[in-house]
Amino acid sequence: MKAFKKELTMFAVMVALAIVTAVLNPLFLGGDNLRNNIRHISLISLFALGEAMVIIAGGIDLSIGSIICVTAVTTSYLAMYAGFGIGAAVASALGIALVVGIAQGAIIARMGIPPFVVTLGSMLLLRGVAEVLTGGSDVGFQGRFPGFRTLGEGTALGLPVPFWFAAAAIAIVAFLMHRTLYGRYCYAIGSNAEAARLSGIPVVRIRLLTFVGAAALSGVAGMLYVAYLPTATPSLGNAFELHAVAAAVLGGCSLQGGKGTVFGVMIGAGILQITFNAVNLVGQSLWQNVVAGGVILTAVIVDKLFEKSRTFGGGGGDGLRRAQPPAAAAPATTAAVTEGQS
Repeated sequence: MKAFKKELTMFAVMVALAIVTAVLNPLFLGGDNLRNNIRHISLISLFALGEAMVIIAGGIDLSIGSIICVTAVTTSYLAMYAGFGIGAAVASALGIALVVGIAQGAIIARMGIPPFVVTLGSMLLLRGVAEVLTGGSDVGFQGRFPGFRTLGEGTALGLPVPFWFAAAAIAIVAFLMHRTLYGRYCYAIGSNAEAARLSGIPVVRIRLLTFVGAAALSGVAGMLYVAYLPTATPSLGNAFELHAVAAAVLGGCSLQGGKGTVFGVMIGAGILQITFNAVNLVGQSLWQNVVAGGVILTAVIVDKLFEKSRTFGGGGGDGLRRAQPPAAAAPATTAAVTEGQS
């Protein structure tokens, strides 16, 4: 219930942003602009969901933007210059994204190297690969593959096609995180990895799977981005890993792990995109990052103040639960799972 209250707080922030933007510029409510917002919220939700899984399990993934870039660049390069059909190009690019996720997860989970270091290295490495592959220039489809481009540009049942990809991903991730042992284990590991290990949870395997899932969702997002643009550039996806972290945190995920919900991540993605759109609509695009950063900081600080007031008012026991010694392995794990799925 506590997590649900946090989501409602962030949902109220999102609605307030939308109302203020509509007042400042009625074009916000135009059909084309609403569809554009839905498209971008869907794309952000895709890769933010992967980041959220990693964060809930106590990790961090800074390579998401670079995976999106490499997937897009590889798809375009293979289709335009290597003689691949568009289907084979997409499959190969998604396969590369999965290999990256498996490699990162194995290094982090099996070798015990901090995820920040591993994914930071991957972020730079993959960005460099994209620059080398393209020679630093854009790789476009030049009017070819209209069917594939429909995945990014087109609509289905009145909504942008990426919305349906995001809806499928949301349903799958929500089921995994809130209705399966995999999700329960993620929350338990994020809350107290040692207690989870002592309780018999396969910590190494679960952590590896979170990075594989994040890479897979980032790969799908990269495929949709190149279908939408439809030009792949080595700069595609710059700072997207920060957008993913911001959406997850705005949605209620704790960077300490063990907290967060899929619905919250969707709200976080909505706040980000509406903020970006609002700044553009009022003609101050140069201030986009300034305003977005201010909104994120304000929302998180306000939410934290509300959380502290609930705790001191007797409504929160989170601090007491986390203060228990690691020796109480089973209670700590049970508390983490209960809290994460409330």
